[in-house]
Amino acid sequence: MGLGFGIVVCLVIFVVVGFMVFQARFAARQWRRVIAAGDLVALDRLMGETFDGWRNARPPRGLAPADWRAMHTAALIAADCDRARVSLLAEPDVRVVQGQRVEVGTAQEVARRAAVRMVERLLYEVPYVSFDAVQVDVHTEYRSADGSVTTPCLLTTRATREHASWSDWSLGTDAASMLAEWDTREATPGAPVDPSVDALISPGDRVEGPSDGLVDPAAAIRAAERTIRERRS
Repeated sequence: MGLGFGIVVCLVIFVVVGFMVFQARFAARQWRRVIAAGDLVALDRLMGETFDGWRNARPPRGLAPADWRAMHTAALIAADCDRARVSLLAEPDVRVVQGQRVEVGTAQEVARRAAVRMVERLLYEVPYVSFDAVQVDVHTEYRSADGSVTTPCLLTTRATREHASWSDWSLGTDAASMLAEWDTREATPGAPVDPSVDALISPGDRVEGPSDGLVDPAAAIRAAERTIRERRS
Protein backbone atom coordinates (compact mmCIF):
# COMPACT_ATOMS: atom_id res chain seq x y z
CA MET A 1 0.00 0.00 0.00
CA GLY A 2 2.84 2.38 0.82
CA LEU A 3 4.46 1.78 -2.57
CA GLY A 4 1.15 2.28 -4.39
CA PHE A 5 0.47 5.50 -2.53
CA GLY A 6 3.94 6.76 -3.38
CA ILE A 7 3.38 6.03 -7.08
CA VAL A 8 0.07 7.91 -7.00
CA VAL A 9 1.72 10.91 -5.33
CA CYS A 10 4.50 10.91 -7.92
CA LEU A 11 1.96 10.76 -10.75
CA VAL A 12 -0.01 13.66 -9.28
CA ILE A 13 3.14 15.74 -8.92
CA PHE A 14 4.15 14.86 -12.48
CA VAL A 15 0.74 15.93 -13.82
CA VAL A 16 0.71 19.20 -11.84
CA VAL A 17 4.25 20.14 -12.87
CA GLY A 18 3.52 19.20 -16.47
CA PHE A 19 0.41 21.38 -16.47
CA MET A 20 2.35 24.31 -15.00
CA VAL A 21 5.08 23.98 -17.62
CA PHE A 22 2.50 23.76 -20.40
CA GLN A 23 0.67 26.81 -19.03
CA ALA A 24 3.92 28.81 -18.83
CA ARG A 25 4.89 27.88 -22.39
CA PHE A 26 1.40 28.77 -23.64
CA ALA A 27 1.50 32.14 -21.84
CA ALA A 28 4.94 32.91 -23.27
CA ARG A 29 3.73 32.07 -26.77
CA GLN A 30 0.70 34.31 -26.31
CA TRP A 31 2.87 37.22 -25.13
CA ARG A 32 5.17 36.86 -28.14
CA ARG A 33 2.26 36.56 -30.55
CA VAL A 34 0.33 39.64 -29.42
CA ILE A 35 3.47 41.81 -29.17
CA ALA A 36 4.67 40.72 -32.62
CA ALA A 37 1.20 41.62 -33.92
CA GLY A 38 1.72 45.21 -32.73
CA ASP A 39 -0.31 45.23 -29.51
CA LEU A 40 1.33 48.20 -27.76
CA VAL A 41 -0.97 47.94 -24.76
CA ALA A 42 0.35 44.43 -24.10
CA LEU A 43 3.92 45.63 -24.64
CA ASP A 44 3.45 48.55 -22.24
CA ARG A 45 2.07 46.15 -19.62
CA LEU A 46 4.97 43.76 -20.16
CA MET A 47 7.53 46.55 -19.77
CA GLY A 48 5.82 47.79 -16.60
CA GLU A 49 5.88 44.31 -15.06
CA THR A 50 9.51 43.88 -16.11
CA PHE A 51 10.53 47.18 -14.50
CA ASP A 52 8.70 46.22 -11.31
CA GLY A 53 10.55 42.92 -11.25
CA TRP A 54 13.89 44.68 -11.61
CA ARG A 55 13.04 47.10 -8.80
CA ASN A 56 12.11 44.25 -6.46
CA ALA A 57 15.27 42.28 -7.19
CA ARG A 58 18.35 42.38 -4.99
CA PRO A 59 21.09 44.72 -6.24
CA PRO A 60 24.06 42.98 -7.87
CA ARG A 61 27.11 42.69 -5.67
CA GLY A 62 29.47 45.62 -6.04
CA LEU A 63 26.93 47.90 -7.73
CA ALA A 64 27.11 51.50 -6.50
CA PRO A 65 23.95 52.52 -4.58
CA ALA A 66 23.55 55.59 -6.82
CA ASP A 67 23.59 53.34 -9.90
CA TRP A 68 20.90 51.10 -8.38
CA ARG A 69 18.73 54.10 -7.52
CA ALA A 70 19.06 55.39 -11.09
CA MET A 71 17.97 52.00 -12.44
CA HIS A 72 14.90 52.15 -10.19
CA THR A 73 13.74 55.36 -11.90
CA ALA A 74 13.40 53.65 -15.29
CA ALA A 75 10.34 54.90 -17.15
CA LEU A 76 9.18 53.82 -20.59
CA ILE A 77 8.89 56.69 -23.05
CA ALA A 78 7.91 54.69 -26.13
CA ALA A 79 8.30 51.23 -27.60
CA ASP A 80 7.14 48.91 -30.32
CA CYS A 81 8.10 45.33 -31.08
CA ASP A 82 11.44 46.46 -32.59
CA ARG A 83 12.48 49.53 -30.57
CA ALA A 84 12.37 50.81 -27.02
CA ARG A 85 13.22 54.14 -25.43
CA VAL A 86 13.61 54.57 -21.67
CA SER A 87 14.44 57.50 -19.41
CA LEU A 88 16.42 57.43 -16.16
CA LEU A 89 17.19 59.99 -13.46
CA ALA A 90 20.71 60.01 -12.02
CA GLU A 91 22.12 61.66 -8.91
CA PRO A 92 25.71 62.09 -7.72
CA ASP A 93 27.14 59.07 -5.91
CA VAL A 94 27.19 60.32 -2.32
CA ARG A 95 28.25 57.95 0.45
CA VAL A 96 29.03 58.18 4.14
CA VAL A 97 32.79 57.83 4.67
CA GLN A 98 34.12 58.01 8.24
CA GLY A 99 30.93 59.66 9.38
CA GLN A 100 30.86 62.29 6.64
CA ARG A 101 28.92 62.51 3.40
CA VAL A 102 31.37 62.41 0.51
CA GLU A 103 30.67 62.63 -3.22
CA VAL A 104 32.61 59.73 -4.71
CA GLY A 105 31.12 60.07 -8.18
CA THR A 106 29.44 62.77 -10.22
CA ALA A 107 25.95 62.49 -11.66
CA GLN A 108 27.56 62.24 -15.11
CA GLU A 109 29.56 59.18 -14.05
CA VAL A 110 26.48 57.57 -12.55
CA ALA A 111 24.55 58.37 -15.72
CA ARG A 112 27.14 56.61 -17.89
CA ARG A 113 27.15 53.44 -15.81
CA ALA A 114 23.36 53.34 -15.47
CA ALA A 115 22.88 53.89 -19.21
CA VAL A 116 25.13 50.95 -20.07
CA ARG A 117 23.36 48.66 -17.61
CA MET A 118 19.94 49.70 -18.89
CA VAL A 119 20.95 49.06 -22.51
CA GLU A 120 22.08 45.58 -21.49
CA ARG A 121 18.82 44.91 -19.68
CA LEU A 122 16.61 46.17 -22.49
CA LEU A 123 18.40 44.09 -25.10
CA TYR A 124 18.82 40.87 -23.14
CA GLU A 125 16.58 40.77 -20.06
CA VAL A 126 13.10 41.74 -21.28
CA PRO A 127 11.06 38.53 -21.71
CA TYR A 128 9.04 37.67 -24.81
CA VAL A 129 10.50 40.45 -26.98
CA SER A 130 13.87 41.07 -28.65
CA PHE A 131 14.39 44.72 -29.50
CA ASP A 132 16.54 45.48 -32.53
CA ALA A 133 17.58 48.84 -31.08
CA VAL A 134 17.14 50.78 -27.84
CA GLN A 135 17.62 54.34 -26.63
CA VAL A 136 18.34 55.39 -23.05
CA ASP A 137 18.04 59.03 -21.93
CA VAL A 138 19.55 59.92 -18.55
CA HIS A 139 18.50 63.13 -16.80
CA THR A 140 19.46 64.69 -13.49
CA GLU A 141 17.62 66.99 -11.10
CA TYR A 142 18.67 70.55 -10.30
CA ARG A 143 16.85 72.57 -7.66
CA SER A 144 17.34 76.36 -7.73
CA ALA A 145 17.26 78.71 -4.76
CA ASP A 146 13.64 79.66 -5.51
CA GLY A 147 12.59 76.02 -5.29
CA SER A 148 12.07 75.43 -9.01
CA VAL A 149 13.27 72.12 -10.38
CA THR A 150 14.78 71.38 -13.77
CA THR A 151 15.74 67.99 -15.20
CA PRO A 152 18.37 68.53 -17.90
CA CYS A 153 19.53 65.58 -19.97
CA LEU A 154 23.04 64.38 -19.12
CA LEU A 155 23.33 61.95 -21.98
CA THR A 156 21.40 59.94 -24.50
CA THR A 157 22.65 56.77 -26.13
CA ARG A 158 21.35 54.48 -28.85
CA ALA A 159 22.55 50.94 -29.43
CA THR A 160 21.51 48.26 -31.88
CA ARG A 161 21.51 44.58 -31.03
CA GLU A 162 24.20 44.04 -33.64
CA HIS A 163 26.51 46.70 -32.20
CA ALA A 164 25.90 45.50 -28.65
CA SER A 165 26.83 41.96 -29.63
CA TRP A 166 30.35 43.22 -30.38
CA SER A 167 30.65 45.22 -27.16
CA ASP A 168 32.98 43.97 -24.46
CA TRP A 169 30.57 43.69 -21.53
CA SER A 170 33.44 42.50 -19.34
CA LEU A 171 34.67 46.11 -19.21
CA GLY A 172 32.36 46.52 -16.23
CA THR A 173 32.69 50.02 -14.84
CA ASP A 174 34.43 51.40 -17.95
CA ALA A 175 31.10 52.73 -19.18
CA ALA A 176 32.62 55.58 -21.18
CA SER A 177 34.41 53.15 -23.49
CA MET A 178 31.22 51.23 -24.17
CA LEU A 179 29.18 54.37 -24.77
CA ALA A 180 31.80 55.53 -27.26
CA GLU A 181 31.04 52.43 -29.34
CA TRP A 182 27.37 53.39 -29.61
CA ASP A 183 25.53 56.49 -30.83
CA THR A 184 26.00 58.60 -27.70
CA ARG A 185 25.63 62.32 -27.03
CA GLU A 186 26.65 63.84 -23.70
CA ALA A 187 25.87 67.30 -22.41
CA THR A 188 28.77 69.70 -21.89
CA PRO A 189 28.82 73.27 -20.49
CA GLY A 190 27.00 75.47 -22.97
CA ALA A 191 25.99 72.49 -25.12
CA PRO A 192 22.85 70.80 -23.74
CA VAL A 193 21.49 67.58 -25.17
CA ASP A 194 17.93 67.18 -26.43
CA PRO A 195 17.19 63.43 -26.50
CA SER A 196 14.11 64.00 -28.65
CA VAL A 197 16.24 65.18 -31.58
CA ASP A 198 16.63 62.25 -34.01
CA ALA A 199 15.13 59.99 -31.36
CA LEU A 200 14.97 56.29 -32.07
CA ILE A 201 11.26 56.32 -31.26
CA SER A 202 8.89 58.96 -29.86
CA PRO A 203 5.48 58.72 -28.19
CA GLY A 204 3.83 60.00 -31.38
CA ASP A 205 5.29 57.23 -33.53
CA ARG A 206 2.66 54.67 -34.45
CA VAL A 207 2.63 51.11 -35.69
CA GLU A 208 -0.29 48.91 -36.62
CA GLY A 209 -2.13 47.45 -33.69
CA PRO A 210 -4.27 48.57 -30.74
CA SER A 211 -3.78 52.06 -29.35
CA ASP A 212 -0.98 52.35 -26.85
CA GLY A 213 -0.77 53.72 -23.34
CA LEU A 214 2.80 54.99 -23.51
CA VAL A 215 3.82 58.19 -21.78
CA ASP A 216 5.46 61.33 -23.09
CA PRO A 217 9.04 62.23 -22.06
CA ALA A 218 8.00 64.87 -19.51
CA ALA A 219 5.66 62.40 -17.80
CA ALA A 220 8.42 59.80 -17.75
CA ILE A 221 10.81 62.23 -16.07
CA ARG A 222 8.19 63.23 -13.50
CA ALA A 223 7.61 59.56 -12.70
CA ALA A 224 11.35 59.10 -12.21
CA GLU A 225 11.47 62.13 -9.90
CA ARG A 226 8.66 60.67 -7.77
CA THR A 227 10.56 57.40 -7.49
CA ILE A 228 13.69 59.14 -6.20
CA ARG A 229 11.73 61.26 -3.70
CA GLU A 230 9.96 58.15 -2.37
CA ARG A 231 13.31 56.44 -1.84
CA ARG A 232 14.67 59.47 -0.01
CA SER A 233 11.76 59.52 2.45
